[in-house]
This record gives sequence, C-alpha cells and structure tokens, in this order.
Amino acid sequence: MEIIGDDGFPIPSKKKEGNGSYMCVCPICMNGDATMKVAKTGNWNVRCYNCKTLMYLNDVISINLFRGLQAFLNADPEHQVRHTAGLIAHAPDEGD
Repeated sequence: MEIIGDDGFPIPSKKKEGNGSYMCVCPICMNGDATMKVAKTGNWNVRCYNCKTLMYLNDVISINLFRGLQAFLNADPEHQVRHTAGLIAHAPDEGD
C-alpha cells in the first residue's frame, strides 16, 4: 500500500506496491499535463507529452528532489510563468 504525502505524491520506499499515475508539472518545460507513474520496480517514470521528455527516477534521493520541486512549483505558480518566459527567451533559433 502506498503512503501519500502532503504533496499528493507517494512517499518513496525501497519496495513499492501498486501502480498509480499522478499529474505533475514537467520540470523541463513547466507544462502542467505531465504524468508520473510508479513502476513495478519502484522507479518513477515522469513523462511530458508537450516537450517529449521521459525521466526515470530510480533512487529515493532523486524521487524526493522531484517531490520537492513539485511542492515548490505548486507553492509559487508565478515562478512557472517566469521560468517558461526565460526558456522561451533563451531558446536557440532554428538554425543554431
């Protein structure tokens, strides 16, 4: 059985049971339609269909960092806007 933390995500442990899927914010493009799924191995698979990113979080440290980032982004939605504006401003041109 998964224990859900205050941030709405499961608390990582060495052994996981269940196969839940959770909505999250993509840490790359800040799209709010990314999904996080707990694999049978206990790894977390984060997939963003907007920027085509697929991340494998396979350690308690990386999972907790991801959870911390999600809590930070949810607490400060304006940071998402500033971050996305910065990505667009610094994106390379088509030929670069």
